[in-house]
Amino acid sequence: MSDPITYDSSGVIVAQASKKNKVLRYKKLAKKAVHVSKGNMYSSAKLSKISHKAKNYKHTTFYRTKQAKVIKTNKKTAVYNYIKSKNGKTKGWIWHGYVKNGKAPKAKTKSKAVATSAKSKSSSSVSSSNKISKSKLQSMSKGFSSGNNIKIMNNWLIKPGKKGSGPLTNSKGYLIPAKGTKLNMLDSTSYVATLSNGHRLSGIISHPKYALEVMPGMHSNSETFTNKSNHWKLYFISGNGKDGKKIVAEPHTGYKPISHMNPQLQNGFGQLGININSDPDSVLYNWTNKTLLINKASAESGLFFK
Repeated sequence: MSDPITYDSSGVIVAQASKKNKVLRYKKLAKKAVHVSKGNMYSSAKLSKISHKAKNYKHTTFYRTKQAKVIKTNKKTAVYNYIKSKNGKTKGWIWHGYVKNGKAPKAKTKSKAVATSAKSKSSSSVSSSNKISKSKLQSMSKGFSSGNNIKIMNNWLIKPGKKGSGPLTNSKGYLIPAKGTKLNMLDSTSYVATLSNGHRLSGIISHPKYALEVMPGMHSNSETFTNKSNHWKLYFISGNGKDGKKIVAEPHTGYKPISHMNPQLQNGFGQLGININSDPDSVLYNWTNKTLLINKASAESGLFFK
């Protein structure tokens, strides 16, 4: 069986065909855990816009809640399922043939980007400020996974640890934790750790080149943010965002709201601390400068969908 989407000779989806797709009917399904490993996820059942690539979520458990029967321009029909991750950040319509029952398999923590930390053992010489207690990690993980209590994780990321040993990056230029520190998994793919310079690290195993060096403390939107490194940096911005409403970030010259970023590229920043009910545009980005600015109050408010 194959994905009933029209492709050109180079394997690219033909956008013109998707514009004329019609939904014949929707059907509500009993909520069920599923997983996917290939295919495209669309923002609507009309299949007009790709929101995610399933291959980037092989280790994410989704929940199927409804389906749609779609008629294509070639008069053939296809069934698409609507799936949504537990924290609600990743969702969309995907061809039913790509949806498999059951929870997603756990990721193997052998990515080259984090292999050093995954294999390293905790050392008594590592500062306690670089360690996360089991209960603290559970609270951070729970808040991150539910998307309702992001502040616990963000507060830890803002506070710097102690300087350690080892390089900031590996031979590929990917950020890696300090020698002797432990990789702290928030779910099957997202993690936090401490870099050798004491700054916090936030990333996703499947997207090592988008791992973030979190710059310590709160910063003013009036600052000029520079990045002379080859990796991404994240700054937490103080204040209540645009117009003081705690909804979106206050504009900053040279930066765009993250909703303007290609959805497929946004997948690489799924570890960001944004409340499930907050506007994603509490985050700004500068692609050339490899810098993200996140208005902490807006990201944690949960006011956008209230």
